[in-house]
Amino acid sequence: MSHPLERPASVTEGSLHARRNGRGPCLVVLHGLFGDGDNFHSVSLHLGRHLEVVRVDLPGHGRSPTLPRLGIEDMAAHVRDWLAAEGIERCHLLGHSLGGKVAMALAGTEDGPDLSSLVVVDIAPRHYPPHHAPIIAAMQAIDLDTLDERREADRRLRDGVPDAGVRAFLLKSLARGTDGRFAWKFDLDGIARDYPLLCEAPRVARTIEVPTLFIKGGESDYLGTDDETPIRGICRHPTLREIAGAGHWLHAEKPALFTRVCLDFVSASGSGPAHAS
Repeated sequence: MSHPLERPASVTEGSLHARRNGRGPCLVVLHGLFGDGDNFHSVSLHLGRHLEVVRVDLPGHGRSPTLPRLGIEDMAAHVRDWLAAEGIERCHLLGHSLGGKVAMALAGTEDGPDLSSLVVVDIAPRHYPPHHAPIIAAMQAIDLDTLDERREADRRLRDGVPDAGVRAFLLKSLARGTDGRFAWKFDLDGIARDYPLLCEAPRVARTIEVPTLFIKGGESDYLGTDDETPIRGICRHPTLREIAGAGHWLHAEKPALFTRVCLDFVSASGSGPAHAS
């Protein structure tokens, strides 16, 4: 169910699905792999006190349509076209994990949106090993036609996905339809097919000139000291902040601190809100 303060972005056939809340300068938020815009629901309510927050379901995720190819640049191009169709000409851009890669590709396109700032959450502009492959295989091994309850899906995922927190995150996207059958709220087959493309570094056609913040989870290994070189290779003005005690989903684990870090950076980048109180 939608929050009463939220309102759907305008929708045209084949377009992306998004939710808007708040008032002020526009912040577009892109979620990570296997997620959707609802991953940032709670944080968006706090950010919405100072910003208009637009949470976009990436192609092949949530309620957005999928694409013939789910590569980083394909997603970035689709988001770029959607922003133009929505009349969002200037905005701040935030992306987490896969959404961070898409955000970097979008910020580095020749004909991308006019950005005020870029926030990249716990991901670097480089190739990553295919560590999601066992997770994808475990999900594909579940025969959804014979699945009676979500608890059974959790049991079937255990061997391939031993981490209970990761299983809980995945199962948020397992929904029962009106016909009583379960289905994933992302294009699992498309993601499996194009997963090697999602592991690659984003292609950045031009140096990202706007102020850019990389936020690292202190307990996460997605960003390391070796990533400074590729970051400086694509960004003119990068800044790195670490949120201690947080893992890869730092916006969910440390929402208050995450919100304050984002608002302070957006404010300092110009055309942003006042500092968070």
